[in-house]
Amino acid sequence: MPKLSDFELRTMPGLWRWADDAPRRMAFRAGDRAEAEAWQAALREEIVRLLGGFPAARCDLDPHAIERVEGPDLTRETLVIQTQPGEYMPVHVLIPRGGTAPWRRAIAVHGHGTGGARLLTGEPADPVEAGLIAELNYDYARQMARRGFVVFVPVLRALGDRMEDSPLRDAVGPAWQSSCHAVGMSALLCGKTLIGLRVWDMLRLVDYMETRAEPAAPGLACAGLSGGGTVTLFATALEPRITCAVISGYLNTFRDSIMAVRHCACNYIPGILNVADMADIAGLIAPRPIFVESGESDPIFPSEATRRALDDLRRVYRVFGAEDRVASHFFPGAHEWGGAPAIDWLEGQFAPPPGR
Repeated sequence: MPKLSDFELRTMPGLWRWADDAPRRMAFRAGDRAEAEAWQAALREEIVRLLGGFPAARCDLDPHAIERVEGPDLTRETLVIQTQPGEYMPVHVLIPRGGTAPWRRAIAVHGHGTGGARLLTGEPADPVEAGLIAELNYDYARQMARRGFVVFVPVLRALGDRMEDSPLRDAVGPAWQSSCHAVGMSALLCGKTLIGLRVWDMLRLVDYMETRAEPAAPGLACAGLSGGGTVTLFATALEPRITCAVISGYLNTFRDSIMAVRHCACNYIPGILNVADMADIAGLIAPRPIFVESGESDPIFPSEATRRALDDLRRVYRVFGAEDRVASHFFPGAHEWGGAPAIDWLEGQFAPPPGR
């Protein structure tokens, strides 16, 4: 008589097989630049649809200053902007003291964690958060500002200051709380995705940045680790005003990362594998410069799959005659910000500031 153990009772093996054979009907197949640009336009439209669509009209940004703190080398402004009617996003702005206009500008996007954007600015609330900054090299917004960038650090939906009230919080320990599951699943009920909502907020942040008074150098960078890398990838793919991107601890394949490890609800886009993989989405950035970094021992976005995704991405850039605009850094470490090479590369995407 057969036993239960004789049979495959799990669901994931079947889904993994399906993912391996998924049609990816809009994967990159262009043979020349004209075909590649047509592919980009069509895939962008489809990605927006899968993300749940964007509002047809843009509401008043209604910015309000909250705080201004003068530090020894940086000034931090905190403000809010309205990204959808009645919905506001906090933004920290790090401004180097003693610098010279026109300013190089960057968006630094945080990942998961209770501290959210505050950790990127290097302002931990307690020793636990200070330890996370040290462990993950997580104050990369401050690192960028100390290199002369004016850095805009938005607070992502369902994280940090934008978490929902209890009981709509994920029980994952005090340092890693979020409301991603509740917000992400509720967004799906409404035909939206949490990624899509976050990306729309980034587009509105770029709108706000264009209203700022300080003189800005040509170009706009976007950089993020982990969940911040997710938002950086999709926002840069869909927003041409972002001119270069650093994606840390994210670019991979959906099969090797999102489907292979338990991930947060904010990583899931219904039907994406019917259309494209991560490298295709990154291909929407071409021919703008992109820098990808990965820890060799990253347990949730394995570096081997990142290397394969980079190979696929370079195929896209090759058609644009821009393969040299794809840079990468693989470093000893896990799921963390790699450090100086990314910021060195970012500096190279801008003309030297006056006085250098």
